[in-house]
Amino acid sequence: MNFAIPNPGIRRRSVTGLWLRHAVSFVRYWKIVLTWVLIEPVIILVAVGFGVGKLVEEVEGAPSYAEFVTPGLIMGNAMFHALFETSWNAYNRIDNDVYETALTTPITITEITMGDILWAVTRSVMTVVGTAIVAFLFGWLNHWEAVGILIPAVMVGITFGALGFLFSAVAPHTTFLTLVFTLVASPMFFFSGSFFPISILPDWVEPVAWVMPLTSAVHIARGFALGSLDITHLWAGLYMVALTAVLWPAAIVLLRRRLIK
Repeated sequence: MNFAIPNPGIRRRSVTGLWLRHAVSFVRYWKIVLTWVLIEPVIILVAVGFGVGKLVEEVEGAPSYAEFVTPGLIMGNAMFHALFETSWNAYNRIDNDVYETALTTPITITEITMGDILWAVTRSVMTVVGTAIVAFLFGWLNHWEAVGILIPAVMVGITFGALGFLFSAVAPHTTFLTLVFTLVASPMFFFSGSFFPISILPDWVEPVAWVMPLTSAVHIARGFALGSLDITHLWAGLYMVALTAVLWPAAIVLLRRRLIK
């Protein structure tokens, strides 16, 4: 099917309209979705903070293990939310012709990706705020600079939102999308410095870990959480921006090939 798609530039109304569509759907099922947005991340945080935290007496660069692991767990959960939204959920929208229907209106592929990525950012921020409040109550986020965790939360939503589209745009079926979490998200979660310092990894693994975008996000979040920002956090942020500048255009190209035949 061919679509005559006008391209007058990015229109805020189109982007926010798509975001509103996702928000309405979220509100409709909020009682179920809340278990993944807040309850599951909090359970993991408390289990690791109190459980492993009792076994690990000290850790590099943090007063306690609970304070060390908190920003890593928060960013990891933000990553999962962003990836799920633009991989699994986006694939379902592709499969059910939601995007094709949208393209019969004055909306572009670019605006579709922006609307979905904006919603991925929203999902990331929701889980970060909810989990951070619980961490604050337990005393695991006790620096005023910790509010800056919202910055890497937004960056994670954008970067991994764009990354998720790379999979949904080429996935032949939903089973393929399990690779997003088994081969991409899970290794990042465990080797991004979330649970232990990158410096303890073998010399040949450490550079690989730093290439993963979640490592930069965790590094930035931990800098805010512990009030220990330096120039390395700026470089980490610039790396995520540069990576997004590559991923997002690639996502637009792949999604266009998938939708416009």
